[in-house]
Amino acid sequence: MAKKVGFIGLGAMGGPMSMNLIKAGFGLTVWNRTKSKMKEIVDLGAEPADSAREVAQKSEVTITMLTGPSDVEQVILRKHGVLEGLKPGAAVIDMSTISPDVSKRIASDVAKTGSYMLDAPVSGSVGTAAAAALTIMVGGEKKVFETHRDVLAAMGKNIFYIGMNGMGCSVKLVANAIMGTYMAVIAEAMCMGAKAGIPMDIMVEALKNTGAASRILDLKSPLVLDGNYKAQFMLKLLFKDLGLALDSAAEESVPMPIVGLVRQLYAQAIAGGRGDDDFSAISAHAEKIADVSLKK
Repeated sequence: MAKKVGFIGLGAMGGPMSMNLIKAGFGLTVWNRTKSKMKEIVDLGAEPADSAREVAQKSEVTITMLTGPSDVEQVILRKHGVLEGLKPGAAVIDMSTISPDVSKRIASDVAKTGSYMLDAPVSGSVGTAAAAALTIMVGGEKKVFETHRDVLAAMGKNIFYIGMNGMGCSVKLVANAIMGTYMAVIAEAMCMGAKAGIPMDIMVEALKNTGAASRILDLKSPLVLDGNYKAQFMLKLLFKDLGLALDSAAEESVPMPIVGLVRQLYAQAIAGGRGDDDFSAISAHAEKIADVSLKK
């Protein structure tokens, strides 16, 4: 019999992730706070629920894919939430990007019901999610991870067990701190090259063959050269994640002055109306400050 899976949060990432669970043959129950977002996945065969609690009641594994810590706390812990519907031995897999401390606190509450929680944030774009090729970083009990690895494998290509609860969240914040910093420095350095009169397409190809080469340069330079910032990962969400990283670092007395400065650049870009664009739109903000164009 197919494993019964619940999915809560059918946004830009959660929508294609849930569709891949249907394709993999899992029995799927879904709920979303904006009801209209349920229609497409229900048309593919998912069962709609009226609440997060109902999703948990009908599922062996309940997945949440939400915007931030307060959203996850509300959907799991509050009235009509997942916690009210969990059966002993069931699992919650939170795939949102939230703080390690919040994740560990929720995991503790879940454990009191006789159930288990994994934090399993993902790395990748909307296209990566649709291709079931996400990178997934998992924290929680290893036996629970192994039991439900099949569910994760339906959505991701690179799956890493990191350690106990909260550790998946920590690795995701490390990754986004590095990614956001890479993108910001690429943007301002390219502005320097543009001011020198270097053709942008030639400069990018040269950079790809130097110590400046990076996956971010490979993936995001075409967007910068075209001035096309349709969101794959919204700038305002990266700004949120950088804040979570700084908070987590502060709790451990780890200085992150570079990330703190970079976050201020993203704050300026949001103030300039770029929050809903792809995070690579930090380049457009850099262009404005430097009074130069990075388009090819």
